[in-house]
Amino acid sequence: MDLSLIKKRWALVLFALGSLLVIAAVACGGDDGVDAAPSGGAAPAAAATARPADAAAAAATAKPAEAARPADAAAAAATAKPAEAAATVAQAVATNTPAPVSGAMGGPSGSIVYGMRTLESVYGIGYVGPYRTSATRQIGGVEEELFVFEDGNPMSPNLIDTWDIDVAGTRARLTLKKGLKWQSPIGFENRDFGELNAAELVEWFNRSNATTNPDTTYGDAGDFAAIFLEAKVIDEYTVEIGLVSPVFYCLPISQFGCLSAARGPHKVTTVEDKGLEWARSHHVGTGPYVQSDDCVPGDRCSVEAVSEHWRQVANVAKITAIQVPEATVQISMLKNGQIDMVVLDYKLLPAVVASGEFRFLETMPGGFVGQSILFPGNLWENQHARTAEPLNPWDAPPYEIDYPWIGNVFGDQGNTCTDGNGPGGAGSLGFTLCGNAPYTDTNNPPGMDDMEQARLVRLALSVAIDRGEINKVLLNGIGTAIYSEYMGPEYPGWDPTRMTGCFDPLGNKITCSGTMQSVPWKLTDGDLVEADRLLELAGYPLVNNVRQGFGELVLQAYAAEAGPVGLEVADTIMSDWARLGIPISGLVEDYGGVISPRMRQRIQFLPVLKNGDVHSNVYPLDWPMPTVDTSSSRPGWGVGFESQAGAKWLFEILGEKDASVRSEKHLNWVDWSMFYVQYAGVFQVPKGIVVNDRIKSWNGRQQHYSNVSGNPEFIVLN
Repeated sequence: MDLSLIKKRWALVLFALGSLLVIAAVACGGDDGVDAAPSGGAAPAAAATARPADAAAAAATAKPAEAARPADAAAAAATAKPAEAAATVAQAVATNTPAPVSGAMGGPSGSIVYGMRTLESVYGIGYVGPYRTSATRQIGGVEEELFVFEDGNPMSPNLIDTWDIDVAGTRARLTLKKGLKWQSPIGFENRDFGELNAAELVEWFNRSNATTNPDTTYGDAGDFAAIFLEAKVIDEYTVEIGLVSPVFYCLPISQFGCLSAARGPHKVTTVEDKGLEWARSHHVGTGPYVQSDDCVPGDRCSVEAVSEHWRQVANVAKITAIQVPEATVQISMLKNGQIDMVVLDYKLLPAVVASGEFRFLETMPGGFVGQSILFPGNLWENQHARTAEPLNPWDAPPYEIDYPWIGNVFGDQGNTCTDGNGPGGAGSLGFTLCGNAPYTDTNNPPGMDDMEQARLVRLALSVAIDRGEINKVLLNGIGTAIYSEYMGPEYPGWDPTRMTGCFDPLGNKITCSGTMQSVPWKLTDGDLVEADRLLELAGYPLVNNVRQGFGELVLQAYAAEAGPVGLEVADTIMSDWARLGIPISGLVEDYGGVISPRMRQRIQFLPVLKNGDVHSNVYPLDWPMPTVDTSSSRPGWGVGFESQAGAKWLFEILGEKDASVRSEKHLNWVDWSMFYVQYAGVFQVPKGIVVNDRIKSWNGRQQHYSNVSGNPEFIVLN
């Protein structure tokens, strides 16, 4: 493929979009964002067109049916090699297994209405759309992924028939199933959009990837660029794609969200066939649902089931999403039958479900989503992990002032650091490039460097949080405490008795001594005495109930993945910190428009209550931590801190063929991160949605980045 032609072609497209391209950098999805998951089929079924007011009545005739379990979804791919085996075996022979047709569910019937806090526009071609989800993906079912999470393996083939990675880890080869038809949106039933083949898959890869298309605004563009080079067609159904570095664990093309990406292919060549505006507003995928003809941003959008599908015929014929921003209105509409399901603020759940009329349904049973305090500004990488480009973190805004919670591993005006050498051990730590922050550091206790001083401060702030009280009072006991973004109850490998051990900033284990002592995985709730002791050790004594030399601490928060209750949690945390004598204030800003761009540019220095890229407790133990916690994701989104240790371990885990070794490296990374308190974990709550008694069950696949399943085809009605 001639990439120069692509660039010229899409330069015109991008110019035409103009001010419509509002890039709202939203980490881990939006409030109602569901990372959709489904796959190919036939003609759309005739479906009910009831509007919200009469949707409940229209579905009264819905046939009770048992949905196929998610485990059945991969039956057609039973011969495909699992990720680890593929990494060690020469290229497999492509079998091109025909996609089976399944009509065993009795056909779709009935309709339901889904209330959403925010309903986005439809973005039919993601690589020229804003950096946010599409209305059709919020509902799910239109597009499906190449791989899915089955039996603990996030790389179970779905649209893929066979795949492998060469022994050197330089390229991946993927062979699609045959007969995966692009589904026709409502109103275009008579148009044949063809099938998903290698040529279409290559176009999706290369137009989406920031490496092969620098102008892309696709949400996973940076994640693709971190792993993939150019994709090429090998034969009608086989694609080969180069790898930036050896990757044997996972690829960023799974519904689960491996390596920070969680979308599937959609037809992008509709731009040439139908024009830009049509392509932008019509989402064409291979899933068991198709886009209806009623999609209006901020109002409503529907998807309708197809009558035949290779994997799963849906039970519900039509799902209409409507925007309902206010919680009180959401509850009222639930009660009067105008909506059948809604994602409610977790604080409101107990009262709503108490009567038994409604229930909280976990659509991915066992999945939790957490929130933590992130400590952006701790930029501990001096060179880009993939390109070796100088990053010069000491010149960044977080190092303009000696903030107590930000550790400076390099130098300052009073502790000069030079390339390959310098006081404070910069040379011995292996920093070939070095620099000095503009301030003079004069407040470190004798013998203590700035990294240790700031680590003690972050640990004190974490220890002071009364997680148990937050869960009891604000979450009505439905949540559990977590102590890091990376670890807590319900996580793989959780051990409440484990201690971190001690490390240097580069990840080397060292002997614990002095103030550097092992940190327990499970902290004592609200231990203000210990928090005070740690702050005293760090050189911030309490005098007349005022923490000397600390200055004001501003906590930022927004209604993140756990909903508006996060703002109340932030107030409680600030109250805990104020009891330590620290001047405290809160700042609520728009995440997508303000905080996320600052994170992306690595200029954020205020702590933030949200989550990073670990959006779920459900993942394999040998999973690497997210790329966004290191410079590997630059210039894409990041959490605002970076570590040379993490950047090194990321590529070590990705390039390791032995799962047991990967697991040990994962736990070692957890220990290091908890020792340096990159995150102060706060709570996690079960993922799910409030439903009425019309909905019997919804057992979807595990998805890392979603609070609600993106597999509406598994919904079963009473």
